[in-house]
Amino acid sequence: VTILEDRKVCTGSEKFFKMCESNEVHFLMALAANWGYLKDASRMQKYEDIKSKEEQELHDIHSTRSKERLNAYT
Repeated sequence: VTILEDRKVCTGSEKFFKMCESNEVHFLMALAANWGYLKDASRMQKYEDIKSKEEQELHDIHSTRSKERLNAYT
């Protein structure tokens, strides 16, 4: 028996049904869900960081222009 034959699982086999009844499937599903959540949270954090930096740059530009206008009147 080769390693590949040991890993092969057919959906209609008794081995497949035993695996589905075990906690392994639930554990793997929980791991996959947690990984997806963390990946999404990481992307959202990067987006929020970029958004915050852009808003700060726009604020700085607006403040500089406002000061230049005030100085032009004096």
